[in-house]
Amino acid sequence: MEQAESHVFYAAGWHKSYPVAEYGQGIYLYDSDGKQYLDAIGGTHVISIGHGVAEVADAIAEQARKLCFVHKAQFTSEAQERLADMVAAMAPEDMDRVAFVTGGSTANEIAFQMAQHYHRERGNPGKYKMIARWHSYHGRTIATVAMSGSLFVRRDLPPFDLLNFPHIQPPHCYQCPYGLTYPSCQLACANELARTIEQEGPDTIAAFIAEPIIGGAGSAIVPPPGYYEKIREICDFYDILFISEEVITGFGRTGKNFGIQHWNAIPDIITATKGLSSGYAPIGAVILHKRVYETFTKSKRNGLPAFLTYSGHPISCAAALAVQKYILKHNLIEQCAVMGRYLKKELQKLADREPLIGDVRGEGLLLGLEFVKNRETHQPFERSLHISETVVQQGFKNGLILRGRFGTGIRSDGDHILISPPFIITESQCDEIVTQLELTIKQVRESLSLVCV
Repeated sequence: MEQAESHVFYAAGWHKSYPVAEYGQGIYLYDSDGKQYLDAIGGTHVISIGHGVAEVADAIAEQARKLCFVHKAQFTSEAQERLADMVAAMAPEDMDRVAFVTGGSTANEIAFQMAQHYHRERGNPGKYKMIARWHSYHGRTIATVAMSGSLFVRRDLPPFDLLNFPHIQPPHCYQCPYGLTYPSCQLACANELARTIEQEGPDTIAAFIAEPIIGGAGSAIVPPPGYYEKIREICDFYDILFISEEVITGFGRTGKNFGIQHWNAIPDIITATKGLSSGYAPIGAVILHKRVYETFTKSKRNGLPAFLTYSGHPISCAAALAVQKYILKHNLIEQCAVMGRYLKKELQKLADREPLIGDVRGEGLLLGLEFVKNRETHQPFERSLHISETVVQQGFKNGLILRGRFGTGIRSDGDHILISPPFIITESQCDEIVTQLELTIKQVRESLSLVCV
């Protein structure tokens, strides 16, 4: 289909032309020319139940006919109340208060503001800083860009360093920033949090924010056993909040309700968005532990000035409620775990025969591949080769949608891609991903004349 001049400002790439997505069905997308794409990243780790689910479309239409909007400061809605009940039942123990927001950036921004308010209400107004990790992505507001440790996000935005958020190294065992190995490392990456708190001053730190499994910036980096238990211990010792950033990992993506549940550590706040509505409507959640919300309810203040016009939107809540009911009805979180194990096993087989792949990692249907020049030393390719971007571009030509990123910790070299298909994927569709991916990587390796050892 030939597009006339578009009036859309394509902020993600203004020198690029985009195919027109005509419709989706299950895990596939179809453009206006009829080309089929296997969406191996579920949008951007958003879609869990697939396209075209009639129950969700019907719930959206019914809510729109019944009540399109009420303001959070004036009314609640049945959809919001029922969704909050469902989310609270899924969350870790004693995390049973939920604030609905518009997306991931706003969820993390509001969680940060809540952490500051929490300490202010307890007589510690000087605790205002957020500690985050290098190799992380937390959003596109000023505060969430400052939190983010991704070089991809930070490279063009140096003024945001004025917020002075400290960062620590990620728990990336495959490319350990300390040159150590687990378990003899004694969790040096977790202990860096304590050192950083001491350097900054414990009386200045409000919270530590981290993705349980590093998603978009790290392509499914899984911390070692004991990491989050140590993080929880450090946060408790220094009286700082632990925010589990589950924009990607929340609502089943890793085979559990929330990614942090792979460890024995309960956070103070969870932010979770993408999987809540499976892309059917914009919505996110900030989930609070009782020790946090009870501090707020005992306050002389009656509310926090931290919410937006569309927070708790009835139509978005109705969409999310229908999605979560569908997931529960069809046991899709368990299916995500089962299909994740199958796909990971097949990707490991691919790595055995494809020299470009150095590491296969992840949990559930949040899986990553890291490309290296030397599999024994884990030496990455030079950044100038743009390996991950080229794999993504070639995959798209082949009808396979992937997502690629670069960098390891505070280094800019290193290439990796993320695979996060909808939970409804079948074994044969997993095989289709692996077949198309093998072809794509081979084409890139040969076109760039890459030599791997």
